[in-house]
Amino acid sequence: MLNYFTAPTGSPGVPSASTIISTSITLTWTEIDCLDRNGVITSYMIQYGEGTNKDITITTPSSATTHLITGLKPFTQYTFTVVGVNSMGTGPFSNPSEVIRTAEDGKYYLENLPLDLFLDVLISFLLRK
Repeated sequence: MLNYFTAPTGSPGVPSASTIISTSITLTWTEIDCLDRNGVITSYMIQYGEGTNKDITITTPSSATTHLITGLKPFTQYTFTVVGVNSMGTGPFSNPSEVIRTAEDGKYYLENLPLDLFLDVLISFLLRK
């Protein structure tokens, strides 16, 4: 049952990384189920840290379900959780991501890409050579 006078009662999907470079990660997650939003999701809060620590919190500027996390250390392991925010507050956090390691300096990784996007990236890379 929808209740527009409470914070979200559901959590976003488990976050994962779609692009990984040495100092940043593009994090993605799925939306909170419509019946659990209790209003409009206005932003998300992301908690993360090295290893399993989550000592850094940032708030996204919108309700988009992808966000670029910058200022990370090269070749370091991080975990992430995400929580939805509406006009009444924050809901429960998602389950934590798997441990995600940033790339070594000068390298990058593309994960969880749709096949057509992967092929576009691959072709662009090959044509540069």
